[in-house]
Amino acid sequence: MSDSEKPREQLTAELDDLRSRIAQLEKVGLEGAREDALQESRADCNAILNAVNDAVFVHDMDTGAILEVNEEMCRMYGYSRQEALSLSVEDLSSGSTPYSMKEALTWLKAAARGEPQLFEWQAKGRGGRLFWVEVNLKRSFVSGKDCLLAVVRDISDRKRTESELRAAREELEARVAERTAELVKVNEELKREITERKRVEGWLRDSERRYRVLVDEVPDIIFILDHEGRFTYCNTQIEPFLRHPVKDVLDTSLAAHISPEDRHRIKSLLSLPLDAIWDEEVCLVDATGERKFSRIRCKALMVEHNGPIRYEGVMRDISIRRRLEEELKASRKELLEKIKIIDDLYTHIVESGKARAIAEHTAEVAHELRQPLAIIGGFVRRMARTAAPGEESNDLDRLVTFRIVISEIQRLERILDRLIRFTRPETLRLDLLDPNEIIEHVLEVYDGMMKKRNLRLEKNLGKEVGEILIDPERFEEVVRNLIANAVETSYSGGRVLVESGVSIPSCKAHETGGLECESYFEVKVKNFGPIIQHDELQKIFSPFYSTKAYGTGIGLRLSKKIVEDHGGSISVHSDEDGTVFTVWLPIKDQDLVDKTGSVPDN
Repeated sequence: MSDSEKPREQLTAELDDLRSRIAQLEKVGLEGAREDALQESRADCNAILNAVNDAVFVHDMDTGAILEVNEEMCRMYGYSRQEALSLSVEDLSSGSTPYSMKEALTWLKAAARGEPQLFEWQAKGRGGRLFWVEVNLKRSFVSGKDCLLAVVRDISDRKRTESELRAAREELEARVAERTAELVKVNEELKREITERKRVEGWLRDSERRYRVLVDEVPDIIFILDHEGRFTYCNTQIEPFLRHPVKDVLDTSLAAHISPEDRHRIKSLLSLPLDAIWDEEVCLVDATGERKFSRIRCKALMVEHNGPIRYEGVMRDISIRRRLEEELKASRKELLEKIKIIDDLYTHIVESGKARAIAEHTAEVAHELRQPLAIIGGFVRRMARTAAPGEESNDLDRLVTFRIVISEIQRLERILDRLIRFTRPETLRLDLLDPNEIIEHVLEVYDGMMKKRNLRLEKNLGKEVGEILIDPERFEEVVRNLIANAVETSYSGGRVLVESGVSIPSCKAHETGGLECESYFEVKVKNFGPIIQHDELQKIFSPFYSTKAYGTGIGLRLSKKIVEDHGGSISVHSDEDGTVFTVWLPIKDQDLVDKTGSVPDN
């Protein structure tokens, strides 16, 4: 049995057991075995968490803060995992009595005392969306400490069904009252009409004749079932529908003509209360085996006082409508798939054309500017050498001017070199190195700049990374670009966060993202400067786009190219919590490198 097929109680028990194992392993002093077993247990625990079809919360025992959530919680409430961990129970509740923080604390305290709680709650998702959930809250032992484990199930459909049932029951009661009033009125009228029995009998005979004609001519199937669900009457319209003569249908049960997957619905029909209405769409099978769809609407009646109940109703053929709905659904799905393919192809063609045009134009402009810039630089350097500093202020001013011009020419030459590198295909020179050492080196280089801007560095480099195959020079360039960008965009007195570690994508991420490696080296550079707006985020890796007042805007584009040359990816996310750049580099075997120690560009 897969994790997704297990009952919620069994999955919860397995989760508690795995968390207990993790806690026990964390207490053991064995370094090697403990780490392997701990990682395996955590992986199993996360797999079980994410396999549960319900949302799972892990709360702090004392504060009620959210310590961990699973993927179903993120889907159900519309938040990312990082966002969910920063929220409180009050943020995820409607806030109105009895679904406010006051009542939530009562439930949490009861569970903290070791009393499992099961209750309904009005939850609030992203954007203020309200929906109903069922919460199973209990005390649990997680990662060596007591926590509160909450398993949350979305019961919005059930609540909506209950509301509809109440409305239907109220409608039924109203109809029963109306029918009762009608029966009283009819009874009074019958008493007044006893003296006119003969005239009434003649009218009834004439009415019966007209009724027979009407029943036989109406396009719908009119039928009567006895208390066991057998046909006691049906009009001739049933013959073309079931392809059985009327005489062969009489005394047969309705269930015998219904498709096997819908026969269970007949139980609700035969248990229908008096005067209640049964209205369902079911699939029937005719004499040739053809499947047909019909909407059946019938009512439970008692013709004689204390007599058996019978069911009178109408059956309407909706086979054509159902076929059209299925064909329309299939056509719509096929159309959407074709539109998506066209959009993808169009985007690919446009982006490919833009990339080629930019590369060709950049290379042409860079080469055209390089020669006159070199000539100007040579003349200025020659003039600077001949203009020795003297006593007069004019000579000093001229020497300072020469130095500024030379500095700016050197900066332009460096920009041109980067532009030419951007357009020139390069080859990776991969070595088996520890990327954290390169990150440490870059942080040392920028230490002075951070101190000058009064920035605090928060560093958390994972020791489990080890050595991976990377081009050290090009990877250092990526790290330099990201650190420089974080320093330049941070507010004075702020902080810069640098983290690294090993990331193992989920099966879903492998399927949707087309990932090839089982694990990736991950480095995150985060600053807490101004928020980058959504439209700017879409263009941040575009060539020559920059939000700064200086620079070419090509640094991030070059970083993206270098990361993708390694077979990795780079992304950016910006909100009130800060702006973070995330780089993923695949952790590959050394055997993937050719004998020359290089891997060509993609």
